[in-house]
Amino acid sequence: MGGNREPESKSTGLQKTISSLRGSLAGSFGIMVAAVTIAGALNYVYSVIMTRMLHETGAFSGFNSLNAIFLIVTMGAISIQVVVTKYVAQFESMGEREKVHLLIRSFSRWMMLAGAVAILISIPISWPLAHVLDLDSPIFIIILGSSVALALYMTLPFGLLQGEQRFIGLGIAGISSAALRIIIGVFLVGIGLQVYGALGAATIAGLLVAGTVVYLNRDVFRGPIEKLEDFHPAHALWFLLPVAAVTFLVILMTQIDIVLVRALFKPEQADVYSYAALAGKAVMFFPDAILAVMFPRVSALNARGEPTKRVLALSIAAVCVMVGAVAGFYLLFPSFTGYVFAGTKGRASAGIIGLFGMVMAVFALVKLLAMYHLALEKKWFVILFIVAAVFEVTGISLFHETPKQVLYVMLITGLSLLVVNLVLAVREKPGEPMEEIEEVEEYILMAESEK
Repeated sequence: MGGNREPESKSTGLQKTISSLRGSLAGSFGIMVAAVTIAGALNYVYSVIMTRMLHETGAFSGFNSLNAIFLIVTMGAISIQVVVTKYVAQFESMGEREKVHLLIRSFSRWMMLAGAVAILISIPISWPLAHVLDLDSPIFIIILGSSVALALYMTLPFGLLQGEQRFIGLGIAGISSAALRIIIGVFLVGIGLQVYGALGAATIAGLLVAGTVVYLNRDVFRGPIEKLEDFHPAHALWFLLPVAAVTFLVILMTQIDIVLVRALFKPEQADVYSYAALAGKAVMFFPDAILAVMFPRVSALNARGEPTKRVLALSIAAVCVMVGAVAGFYLLFPSFTGYVFAGTKGRASAGIIGLFGMVMAVFALVKLLAMYHLALEKKWFVILFIVAAVFEVTGISLFHETPKQVLYVMLITGLSLLVVNLVLAVREKPGEPMEEIEEVEEYILMAESEK
């Protein structure tokens, strides 16, 4: 008997360690930072491998262009995942598991319908779009449509894991998807499927990961949709509007400069700016791991009417450390940074890489505060982002003598948004506990029935 105690104690100790990591904010940050970093590195490795395996002329550029379209289109899917995450976190914090089931099952049907529509639309547009993009086959567009359909549905299992704050599971799912994509892609391209295999690998990998998560949580996804008097899933769709608006505006303000510089500058200057952008834009993706943890945590606290400022402060501190370290490296070693991201040609962008990193660091904090407002169910702040986007586009159109002027306009826009949203965040208070709101609603209904 004594010989069995040591393995049991080790197992118990490991479980306590994992539980502690999941429960603490710092532990959750660490888990997601590691997962996002590994998944991002694997995706980068996949692109590098494809550059060496797609030997036919124009094959890699065709794959890269379709992959870029896929990333742009599926940015909207992030908004759906945010909505699912918010409501799951809110219901879980109040112990309303039946509402989680209703939400997931309803959204599951809607996403399958949306996916079917995406595939059906891809079929008739495949021929003309393949011609416009100078692709060898319209089948590439149909494969892209199936990838978009799957990306839409994957927001549900990923949103469920994030909303329930099961960050270890969420991290494993993200890493598994990226790793399987490499294995499947190398196999498919290796047997001669070329671009078909390179594109289809993401669909197959995503299907396997999503299917596994759905199977492990089949009690949530499977079963009849039973109506509840105090919640209808369609109400959650209204929250999709501000989320989609903020997502679009943040992407616009951090990507439109590339389009405008291409139109306003000479090709040589535009190329130099683009080399710096490769490094600069990378800063924006580092805080995503922090956002993945902060958003459901704040949503849950807000649902219970508990303070959220501590989570906000720790999230801001974590993001500042991450983006500060990266932007600081860019400032200290601009020439080396340019070489790492764009080879020898990238050294020409050394004069603006440091400034580019600072601009994107500011927008990373702006993005964090936007998600904090949404977690507290605030919506009117979207107006500030609309005004800022108009200001930025107008400013770049008027002041663009040098690439630095473009970045100064973006920096002023970002800093203005940061200060205003930080003041709003400090003044905001968590909402009333959902139980109190429901009691008030029940009281009003009883009073009306007595009349």
